[in-house]
Amino acid sequence: MVDILIAYEQARSIACLACVKVETADGAERRRIVSAAKIKIADTARHVSQEAVQLHGGMGMTEELKISHTFRRLTTIAQAFGDADHHLARFAAAR
Repeated sequence: MVDILIAYEQARSIACLACVKVETADGAERRRIVSAAKIKIADTARHVSQEAVQLHGGMGMTEELKISHTFRRLTTIAQAFGDADHHLARFAAAR
């Protein structure tokens, strides 16, 4: 659970940084920061949702628990606006 909390705080921090840089940075730096945030947030969403399912055992994927719905929702959100691989290529190209 500590690893989940640390991953969450890292994702939250880079999201805050991206929000600040969107208004102040030039185009190339803005693309780079937003792509870095998308990569970290997508990885964190995957990590947190998979760990939550594991913490609840077999019950984690049943329809009765909200975790299964959240797992599917985080998986969908991670794919929205380009997946982590797309943003990793975009991050590398923004140099």
